[in-house]
Amino acid sequence: MNIIPLCRVWFENSCGQQSVIKDNANTWAEAYTAIKEFINENNKRKIAMGKKPFKIYYTRIWKQEDGRTRIDVGSHTEFFIWEGDIECGS
Repeated sequence: MNIIPLCRVWFENSCGQQSVIKDNANTWAEAYTAIKEFINENNKRKIAMGKKPFKIYYTRIWKQEDGRTRIDVGSHTEFFIWEGDIECGS
C-alpha cells in the first residue's frame, strides 16, 4: 500500500498565526491555485467592506530550514507555506 503524503498549504498572518487553507496540494500548481483562491475569497470580503482588493504583483519562493516551502506574494507581512516532502513534486 502506497501512502500519499498530505501536502498542506498554510496561510500565515502578520502576527505569525497559521491556518490550513488546503489539506492536499500535491503539486505546485495545486498549491498556487489554493493560494489564488484564498486571496480571491478574501478580496470578495474586502470589496464588500469598501476596501481595496489585494493583488499579487510578484511571487517569491524559498525552502525553509524545516523543508517547507515559503511563498511571498507581495504583502510583506503575510505568507503562505506549502508543506510536504520531496515526493510532493514541483
